[in-house]
Amino acid sequence: MQTHAGLRYEGEIVALMHRFKFSGEPRAGVVLASLMLETLNALPANEMPQTLIGLPRHSWRAREFGFDQTLWLTRYLSRHLGIAEVNAHRVRHTPTQRGLDRQARQRNLRNAFRIDSPLSGRVVVVDDIMTTGASLDALARACLVAGAGEVQAWAIARTPSSSI
Repeated sequence: MQTHAGLRYEGEIVALMHRFKFSGEPRAGVVLASLMLETLNALPANEMPQTLIGLPRHSWRAREFGFDQTLWLTRYLSRHLGIAEVNAHRVRHTPTQRGLDRQARQRNLRNAFRIDSPLSGRVVVVDDIMTTGASLDALARACLVAGAGEVQAWAIARTPSSSI
């Protein structure tokens, strides 16, 4: 799966991400989403997707935080890029991914997502931070089951490989 993450998850990006993700600060989200849009402007027009799908939080986690940052980000990108948005559903609650290695993350997310709308063409799955890619990969598999011809992943930032 081709991935686009224009920023490294370190320094000021970590501070902004925490304000966005855990405090639901709209200004931090706008700054991060604007930076993401700047990096996406480098993509050729013929490589843009037909559909964006945000990595959904389970409803329990969304209620716990009072905010679903990836849903917010996906809607922001959809509006600014003029790309349709389709919702995915997390069909089972999974333990947090923090502290798990790639294999454990993959097991944790097996069959965790469902997409009710039929898909076609190029689809992009969206997340705020990409660590191992296991979450985005699990959602991409659900997109392929729903009919996507190709799936790419977009994230605001990617963790440096040494911190995984």
